[in-house]
Amino acid sequence: MSVMLSRDTGTEKPLRREVHKRGMRYRTHLKTVLGKPDRAIIRARIAVFVDGCFWHRCPLS
Repeated sequence: MSVMLSRDTGTEKPLRREVHKRGMRYRTHLKTVLGKPDRAIIRARIAVFVDGCFWHRCPLS
């Protein structure tokens, strides 16, 4: 488990690019928000959690 990345994973990077391209600004891994979301869009009060195939036993992994 210690080998698993918690930041900047392959799933998070395309999401980050798309959100930034649409002009939305966000914070990453905020400790002040419950659950420490991967992305938090403060002005819209949106928390985004990105769980990869490892956690959900996706058939692609």
